[in-house]
Amino acid sequence: MTQEASVRLHGIEIGTLGTDDNGGLRFRYSPDHIHRSATDQTANHQLSLRLPVPPQAGENHWFDDAECGPFFAGLLPDNKLTRRKLALVLSKDHDIAADDEFAMLFALGKDCAGAVSIAPTGTVETPEDTTHPEYRILDEAELAGHIRDLPARPLFVDAQGEVRISLAGVHDKAVVIRTGEKIALPHGNTPSSHILKTDIQGLPESIRVEHYCLEIAREIGLPCPRSHILQAEDQIFMLVARYDRTLRERSGQRYLTRLHQEDFCQALSLAPSLKYQRNGTEENKFSAMGVARVLDETEVPLIARQHFMALSIFNLVVGNTDNHAKNHAILYPALGHKPILAPAYDIIPVVLDRSVTHDFSFNIGQAERMADLTAPDIAACISAVGLARTMRTEKSRARYFNELRALLQDVEDSLDMMEGPSLKACRDMISQNIAIVAEILDVAVTQQSRDTFVAQGGGWGMGS
Repeated sequence: MTQEASVRLHGIEIGTLGTDDNGGLRFRYSPDHIHRSATDQTANHQLSLRLPVPPQAGENHWFDDAECGPFFAGLLPDNKLTRRKLALVLSKDHDIAADDEFAMLFALGKDCAGAVSIAPTGTVETPEDTTHPEYRILDEAELAGHIRDLPARPLFVDAQGEVRISLAGVHDKAVVIRTGEKIALPHGNTPSSHILKTDIQGLPESIRVEHYCLEIAREIGLPCPRSHILQAEDQIFMLVARYDRTLRERSGQRYLTRLHQEDFCQALSLAPSLKYQRNGTEENKFSAMGVARVLDETEVPLIARQHFMALSIFNLVVGNTDNHAKNHAILYPALGHKPILAPAYDIIPVVLDRSVTHDFSFNIGQAERMADLTAPDIAACISAVGLARTMRTEKSRARYFNELRALLQDVEDSLDMMEGPSLKACRDMISQNIAIVAEILDVAVTQQSRDTFVAQGGGWGMGS
């Protein structure tokens, strides 16, 4: 049996999400949205680079599962265990299968990444600029209880319907509103303002490590959201401001609104399972050339390419080899305009975790891991993302490598922001990676004397 739901952007219906005879997803834009797009440039907005709005309202085209499936699947958690837990909570009223993407989106789609929401067909549209904020403030005991329940109740989702949100990712997290010093749960169509994270299971201090990596990134000039380490009773957690939210003003009143975004898997029409290059095929994979295709669609491609390469080198030295396609995104600050590269997020030094692979998420040149990396590999990656001109001559290459030297020096000079003995291994690891990359680039970086980092089992804070 086919099913349908209303797909909305900023609370306004733009199309219909349905299922085909085989249970796959399909999507089409509404005639009204196609007409608005043809007559009003500010309303001309597509869900994804890979889902363009037809030029004429008469073109009642359905995108099939192969075309639209990656975008909508990308709105859901990509961890199978998390999906199963969510399905278990949601099945209190009626059974929902964890692999039924339509049912999961229909149940969780009130507040998705970006400005997308999923609603029952025929329900009243609620434009964001007319929505009065609704939320419930949690006292400290309630918040601590919710955090303790996160492993069994991902995203704070409940069977009673108080919380109905979806967020991609594999770790325990939830979305909340920060109002003053209080934490609240959003209700109705009210957008969340922050992502709440707890330590990755088995890796104590992981949120502190991530927090300081974001602090260092911002200190050296990389765009990234603000984060804070907070505590409710015995529960320590991190709040990260959502980059896909912004404040606007109406009649003298400020209100929070969503910004549309899509991650690189969605923008390249890659299923979430293909977020690592090693999982793809020659024709269908995440790669530096795929990155270039996305960045070519941004408002100022040159700036986007430069920011992406700076972030890639930063990820390399802080040990974040998990910078996969779902950890990069493009952001649409205004409808009808081209996107920009989204701020950095999910910067976690996974090389401190010996239980996971440390292979690169996408190859840097021919290199699949740090031990194989060479200067020609870095040059090849720089060229592949669209900065080939900087690599054309020895002089231009040396000039660009010197710019990277400045970035390495800035990271080194900021390492003391990682305070405390429990983060010593992380500081040592980053400093060692800076030295390795500097040697590869044949540039000089002034460094403090630190202990050699020796990777061992046991998680963060081990090995030096």
